[in-house]
Amino acid sequence: MKLYKKIILTLFICLFFVQTSLAITDNSEKVQQNAIKEYSNDTHSIFSLKDCVNIAIERNPMIRSYIYNEQVYKSKIGQEWANFFPKISAGLDLSRTGNHYSGDNAPYRNMSYTMGYVPTISAGMMLFDFGKTKASADYAKRVYESKKEDTKENINTIIYDIKSAYFNILFAQAQVQVYEDTVKDYELQLNQAESFYKLGKKAKLDVVTAEYNLGKAKLNLVAAKNVLQVAHVELSQIMGIPEYINYELSDELTLNKYDESFENLIKIAYDVRPELVSSKKMIDAAKMNLRAKRRNYTPSLDIYGSYENGLGNKYNVSSGQIGVQLNYSELNIMKVKKQVDEAKAEYNKSLADYDYTKDTIYLNVKKNYLELQTAKESIIIAKLALDEAKEQYRQVTGRYKAGVGDAIELKDGENTYLNARLDFYNAMLNYNVTAASLEKEVGVPLVFSDETILE
Repeated sequence: MKLYKKIILTLFICLFFVQTSLAITDNSEKVQQNAIKEYSNDTHSIFSLKDCVNIAIERNPMIRSYIYNEQVYKSKIGQEWANFFPKISAGLDLSRTGNHYSGDNAPYRNMSYTMGYVPTISAGMMLFDFGKTKASADYAKRVYESKKEDTKENINTIIYDIKSAYFNILFAQAQVQVYEDTVKDYELQLNQAESFYKLGKKAKLDVVTAEYNLGKAKLNLVAAKNVLQVAHVELSQIMGIPEYINYELSDELTLNKYDESFENLIKIAYDVRPELVSSKKMIDAAKMNLRAKRRNYTPSLDIYGSYENGLGNKYNVSSGQIGVQLNYSELNIMKVKKQVDEAKAEYNKSLADYDYTKDTIYLNVKKNYLELQTAKESIIIAKLALDEAKEQYRQVTGRYKAGVGDAIELKDGENTYLNARLDFYNAMLNYNVTAASLEKEVGVPLVFSDETILE
């Protein structure tokens, strides 16, 4: 009876741990759901870039998917260690036995029946398997660690997408402002052209030209506003709040300097870039997997026990047993050898993948670093072109107001100034997006100085 009680106690302990684990999982999911803030278009918000990143980390469904994927691989570690946990089975045998009696001292035919029930319970547990389970668990742990780094890499990508979408909104806002200013300028020019025409100083052609310019500027403004709305929708989608668009952004496109050398950047990338760290973990995982496959040649040492309660049968016979055995579970030497060969190939592949990842990171960091330097120079050139275009526009506007210039000269000056403004804002956009891309490739945020490129 003592063995029977121990087995029952073990069963209840296992059930308790399973129930506790399920309760913790349910509670963590409830806490996460309660932490998600709801956003409604009934309220107006102002978001900084940091706000947008935080919202995306909280709300973006892909990030939640990556985190749950981590948990999937984390559970595999416990599944491997579970080989050391007891394996329990229980059953109840119900039977109806019939007996036939005949002979000189018995009736000619007499049937008697006996009802019986035999509850049985058995348990077994592996004591030692020469490191097979440990090697498999170590492999699962390295894969889990690799998946955690993959999550970081994917979060870095989403943060880059947030920054790119954020900067595109800022550019779209600047573009809308440029076209609004252009519409106002053409409205003033139309009024001037009409006044000159009434005074007989200008031909009707100037009025028609001014009306055409104003109409085209209004069409450009409508298109620019549509681009701005689409940019808002794209940012909302990445943040994980696609239906919420009633917000403004608090920042502006910046031109702060970043003077870190390429050598320092690539060193940082090799140390912390999640994609490369993940690749290192997969090398370790492949090594552990190879170790696990090689240990499939070894047996396992198991302990087992069972108890059968015969209180319900005719003879009231109970039985129990306990023992230890050295066990090979369907060992197939050829199959194990091929599994080892497969594990060797996977290990060599992981080494090649690591080299490829490292080379790719070097290429992308170098490429983005050079593009950032080019973006700096482009901003300086675009600013000079803007200043010249502004001065030219000021002069042709003054000439037209004085009645000296013509509509064609005025239109050329306006278009040159308009394009120069858009080129300058586009250069600012390119600088900020390239800096964000470099941050993604390095794996950490860049540190900008207080000085701007134009200082």
